[in-house]
Amino acid sequence: MNNFYYRNTTVFGFHGCRKDIKIDLLSGNKKFNISQKPYDWLGAGVYFWENDEIRAGDWARDRFGADAAVIGAKINLSNCFDISNSYSRRVLMNTHSDLSAISRISGIPLPMNKPHPRFIGNPDDRPLRYLDRAVIEFALDNAANGSNSQNYAIVRAAFQEGFELYPGSAFREHDHIHLCVRNPDLLTELFDPDF
Repeated sequence: MNNFYYRNTTVFGFHGCRKDIKIDLLSGNKKFNISQKPYDWLGAGVYFWENDEIRAGDWARDRFGADAAVIGAKINLSNCFDISNSYSRRVLMNTHSDLSAISRISGIPLPMNKPHPRFIGNPDDRPLRYLDRAVIEFALDNAANGSNSQNYAIVRAAFQEGFELYPGSAFREHDHIHLCVRNPDLLTELFDPDF
């Protein structure tokens, strides 16, 4: 089975942050920090909303209030582990099976995805993605250390989040495509989206 590779595909990503961070990033005085939280949805990296400056701004305002800012980046997907792709989903299913076997043998339980600790938003959401992060990190480590030695630079996934967009809808108010750039050195084409 072959993986799907993007060829010359570039998207725009938007990252919510504070105004001082945005100024430092755009001036080149600072580089992005890699998020290492154990509940990060797509593993360790720098997070962007794909083609959604508004969602990045909403997130930043929720966290930083009047000090909120958004920075844009052109992101090349040529080395992307895309979970909207069947190949990647199969890799994750197999990886979860492997981790479950390791868990049974070791007696150490697998982490679980959990709801928001302050019960914000849809109670059915599980935004603290401890399990998903563990599975993705294990899968990408295996890919990097396997016979094909594949080092993915970006993880991409679509997420349903929030309440129904309208009664009976399968769409949610915060549905989005998230990008996790694992190597911040790849973020060379930054821009100010005038947020």
